[in-house]
Amino acid sequence: MKVLVTGANGFIASYLIPRLLEIGAEVVAFDIARNPAALSCVRKHIAYVQGDLASSTDLYRTMATHKPTDVFHLGSILAGPCDENPIHGFDVNFGSTMTLLDAALSISVKKFVMISSIAVFSKDAPEPVADDAVKIPANVYGQTKLASEHMLRWYADKHGLDTRALRFAWVFGPGRTTGITAVYSSLLLDAIASGKSLEISNPDETGDWLYVKDAVKAILAVWQNDDPGQRIYNVAGGEHSIRKVIEIARTIKPDLEVTYTDETATASPYPSAYDDRVFRSEVGFKPDYNIESAVRDHIEFVMKQKISNGGQ
Repeated sequence: MKVLVTGANGFIASYLIPRLLEIGAEVVAFDIARNPAALSCVRKHIAYVQGDLASSTDLYRTMATHKPTDVFHLGSILAGPCDENPIHGFDVNFGSTMTLLDAALSISVKKFVMISSIAVFSKDAPEPVADDAVKIPANVYGQTKLASEHMLRWYADKHGLDTRALRFAWVFGPGRTTGITAVYSSLLLDAIASGKSLEISNPDETGDWLYVKDAVKAILAVWQNDDPGQRIYNVAGGEHSIRKVIEIARTIKPDLEVTYTDETATASPYPSAYDDRVFRSEVGFKPDYNIESAVRDHIEFVMKQKISNGGQ
């Protein structure tokens, strides 16, 4: 099997691609980066294509040249850039989905898997938010993802293309540096692992924490499932407050220094809790990590990395 992974230099893809190689897939990695640092460990084992998701020419050429049997569409630009330039946001996020779906149909791709987002839901959606909750995106990024979901369904219903998508919440783990929630999830844990003192303005804000290794497990699970009951699923890790995660981290780093400056502040524009019982039931998914083991894995990885880099 030959798979195309877009957004290959991104956070989740950097964990997905090694797993795909482990199970014997031939990987074509597509990203705009000239020198994809996140792929340095696997660069010799993949076909790398530097291209722009906003360029239909780049995407059609890649699909026609490499003819993947399956597509993992992870590439997109995030909420901030989308709000700053909505036209470009739709060109990249929605336009690339349209182009890839069209190309996938023409070369008879077997399965098309896209990463969507909980940004499709309204901030006021009843919690835990179900798959079929009303979708009123609060930002342009969420609008691009919702429009892409609609096209996945249309290509499935109209043309029989096997399309699937997953909505992730706070995906965290070593290596995540961008996105609205990175500041108070992955970057927070990175700072703890590095021994930095912390000042946190939103300690009692809660969110759904999904460890990146479980996110990859979910992607592979929905891809490998022969007949999922529905095409698009929420995937949850568990609702936890930032304060709780800090206290878990303190068991690993007892010398942690933290100051809470405003215990009423909130930062996330999304709901906090999600219902993924349908995904777990229909696809047979169960996370390998709970919040304690995920936080420990994250912190210990960063600490070891720091030591191997000479303490830098």
